[in-house]
Amino acid sequence: MNNIYIYKIILSISLSIIGGILFHYIHIPLPWILGPVTFLLVYKSIWKKETISSLHLRNISFVLLGIQIGSTFTTHTFENVTPYFFPFLMMTLLLIFVGLFAAFLIAKYINLDMTTSILGAVPGGLSAMIALSESFKSNTVYVTIFHSIRLLAVLFIVPFAATHLFFQAREFETTFTLPVDNGHIATVALYFLFYFLAKVASKKVPASYVIVPMILTGVLNASGFTMYHLPAYFFIGAQILLGMYLGHTVSVRDIMKVGKYCYVFLLLNIGLIAFSFLLGYLFTLFTTMDLVTAILSFAPGGLVEMALTAEAVGGDPSIVSSLQVIRLLIIVILLPLLLQMIIPKLEKRVKVDGV
Repeated sequence: MNNIYIYKIILSISLSIIGGILFHYIHIPLPWILGPVTFLLVYKSIWKKETISSLHLRNISFVLLGIQIGSTFTTHTFENVTPYFFPFLMMTLLLIFVGLFAAFLIAKYINLDMTTSILGAVPGGLSAMIALSESFKSNTVYVTIFHSIRLLAVLFIVPFAATHLFFQAREFETTFTLPVDNGHIATVALYFLFYFLAKVASKKVPASYVIVPMILTGVLNASGFTMYHLPAYFFIGAQILLGMYLGHTVSVRDIMKVGKYCYVFLLLNIGLIAFSFLLGYLFTLFTTMDLVTAILSFAPGGLVEMALTAEAVGGDPSIVSSLQVIRLLIIVILLPLLLQMIIPKLEKRVKVDGV
């Protein structure tokens, strides 16, 4: 069993590295994430073989990417985000309500229970939605698959759109330009501390392995404390490990199991992505934010991926990551309270209309 596990993990890592290198050389957006995702999906679909991943490696990759994003924070980042908070909050709630309305229509006209439809349609994090699904006793398998569809749609549509539709686009690189000044190598010990704190907070803080190191690195960086900057290949390796995890987690076979719902939720997510683009454009009309940063801030999912895309296409990754954290917290904190109030009413409405 041990040998089989080692073989599969080496195979998965090898396929991920090959996919990342190929996508890098043909200039595909987010090559070190999308390359592994694509190669593992193709491998599983064509050869009908299993891949493997590791939660431990995934968590390490999250911490490294959180550090990478946090390193882009400056003394002005937090004051720059403050004026955007309330308009972003209002427009994010609008995006969520559009998703809820779409879920209501899906449950009304297709044979799918209301709770599963809503939890599958809300643009929130996969792990958070699975936890909510368990607590609301909906169909967790369906919710997982619906969010896998959303994840694939966001990963493949948003970076391509941001790269090819906006003038800021440049050759796609996903390793941030770090400050010239480098701290003492002893400060690397702080990164291990960040991992420990993220692990401790993981049961109470959503996406803690990204958010905790990102905020701590950002605060230290913004305060003028100089950290030791890890070489770029650490962050490339982190992206490859994340891509490997996503490629292993998502299964085309599982997606096809939901049949007609697959196409319905794919269209729903394409619509939500398009609506988030519209919100991003409207946001630029009454704020000073540039278009690419605004659009990536409103994208329905993928804090890490959207921050990496922002850096690659000339946006502000620190602003994007900060606003994506706000979106995630809105969904994790407010959504359960909202769902407890509206799901019983919506279920009654569907039953009455169906009589």
